[in-house]
Amino acid sequence: MRSRVQVLAILVLVLLFVLLLSVTKSYWGTVALYLNIVLIISVVNYEKYSLRKEGVLPSDLLMLKSMGKILEMVNPVILFGSVLIVIVLSVASYFMFRSVKVNMPVMARCVGVVVPIFCFWGLFNIQNQGTIAYKVGQIFGDNPIYYDSAEAVESNGPIINFVNNLNVTSMDKPINYSKKTMDKVVTKYTKYAKKLNKHRDANNTTVIFILSESFSDPTNVPGVKLNSDPIPYTRELMKNTNSGSMISDGYGGGTANMEYQALTGLSMGNFSATLPTPYTQLVPSQRKVFSINTLFDHSYAIHPYSGTLYSREEVFKKMKFNDFYYLNHGIPNNYTKKISKNPYVSDKSTYKFLLDKLKTSPKNSFYQISTMQNHMPYNKDYYKNNDFKVTSHLSKNEKSQVETYAQGLKYTDEANQYLLERLSKLKQNVSVVFYGDHLPGIYDHLNFQKYSVQAHETPYFIWSNHKQLNKENNQVMGTYGFASALFDDEKTKITPYFALLHKVNSELPVIASKVSSKTSDPNLPNGSMNLIDKKKLNLITDDKLSKTQKKLLREYQLVQYDFTAGKYYAFNKLLELP
Repeated sequence: MRSRVQVLAILVLVLLFVLLLSVTKSYWGTVALYLNIVLIISVVNYEKYSLRKEGVLPSDLLMLKSMGKILEMVNPVILFGSVLIVIVLSVASYFMFRSVKVNMPVMARCVGVVVPIFCFWGLFNIQNQGTIAYKVGQIFGDNPIYYDSAEAVESNGPIINFVNNLNVTSMDKPINYSKKTMDKVVTKYTKYAKKLNKHRDANNTTVIFILSESFSDPTNVPGVKLNSDPIPYTRELMKNTNSGSMISDGYGGGTANMEYQALTGLSMGNFSATLPTPYTQLVPSQRKVFSINTLFDHSYAIHPYSGTLYSREEVFKKMKFNDFYYLNHGIPNNYTKKISKNPYVSDKSTYKFLLDKLKTSPKNSFYQISTMQNHMPYNKDYYKNNDFKVTSHLSKNEKSQVETYAQGLKYTDEANQYLLERLSKLKQNVSVVFYGDHLPGIYDHLNFQKYSVQAHETPYFIWSNHKQLNKENNQVMGTYGFASALFDDEKTKITPYFALLHKVNSELPVIASKVSSKTSDPNLPNGSMNLIDKKKLNLITDDKLSKTQKKLLREYQLVQYDFTAGKYYAFNKLLELP
């Protein structure tokens, strides 16, 4: 972090101290409160950066209502140590400063309150060019970085990085966005949808999207070798289905973003880089929200954990899910079993609950499943028996985590077999889209500059119990493309919006965000978007696109803007069957 930015961060902390002192008039109380605030900020930033290579963001504050569940994920040693330090600091401050009296005139106190608040208010515009706050930030060397969260923290520090993300816009307005432009897009893709639908049928299938927490292939990670394959069933299955690699926008986290893209068909790469979490920053304020579940007669979401994380309760209501089942809400205790000392509900238990719900749900239903079994941390004592050993040279701690993680993958692999064998016996048509949301944040040895794309590859497959689907494997896809790929495989009639996604899937490289931690990489475009070549699996810039591809990308961005930040000119028309 540069020294000038450090000075700006210190000024922010000084203003905070002045504000607290002016409000409380208690020196020892202010010192105790101030030190504890700084401690908490430091610990939380350290933990998040260690696990996800990003600092605390304003959107994370919405997670405070789920603090109990979040604390369960934190290393108990760090948690206990932090609480102990808080107590020690508070007691020490009391005895050291209790006799210090603060005689502040009313005018001084008013200034001590008004000035910091005015400055903090100004910081909301620090990233907007032309504002006084922006010019002040530039004087102190502030360099807002949104396309690489790790570099952003390292360059500006956690406090200024937090400030840089305060006043965000969801998406920049595309050039030529207007009702006239959107009408042209609607006309074009309505004609294309009609053409595709000539040889397609109406949907009569129950569809299940399974986001498998942290499911990935550790044998695909450079430098990792295991004594045996943790996912043999899934790997063999993928040879005979539409399958391949999904490019995740996160590493070690970002589950809700993968879920959002799969449900909406919208790419994180098209959003403003200051919008890291659409679930919490965008969906609650939208007047209209599209999600694939609205195309089905009934829809259900299942998440064997807290329903408040990432504001899922509110989000799924906005998306018009009929029911959302989570721990302590709709999931019976007999479907919440865990494996040994793993604190999270097992995948098999979640699948059993799903199978139970399928018995009574209508034939044309949609299920969104987000599992928890393989969530971090990966403690050594999770499982009574561990069949896996790392045979490559890694640190002791990394080896331990990889081995525990691999054992969890084995249980998921067995659960996948359990689920699909039972779905095969059902009379109703059922299709499954299964994917891992991101790699676990445990590969300390990995060179992210060299393997920036590879560190974001997770397996996916599309499977059906009765219908004959496309068996092309080794494909590369963005999460936003799953619904379109499924409809293409099943020859299901589609709306103009999915006609657009069909083209985006087949003709464009993967549109992603945050898949490189090397800011000097010449392939890293300005802003939040990265384009990944599907054949070479490397980053490319948009100047490598053909004229036709550039036009298609602009159309996709126009529709995404219209659906999320615009006037909804095309919203209804693009979502109606032609």
